[in-house]
Amino acid sequence: MIAAVDALHARATLSDAEFAALRVHYDDDQILEIILLCGFYRTVSYLTNALAMPVEATAARFPGL
Repeated sequence: MIAAVDALHARATLSDAEFAALRVHYDDDQILEIILLCGFYRTVSYLTNALAMPVEATAARFPGL
């Protein structure tokens, strides 16, 4: 799944090999959900960054950020 998410982030698509690798572990509905979830997170990122929204004071932080 991580390779697929990385591919979607980098190219906004999956190769036939990447799709086949997902099919080993997930059914078509789950793969569609993974793709849609990646797109949703990308959309949220565009909005929050473009609108320069402040980080929530109580939100968890990644180490080093």
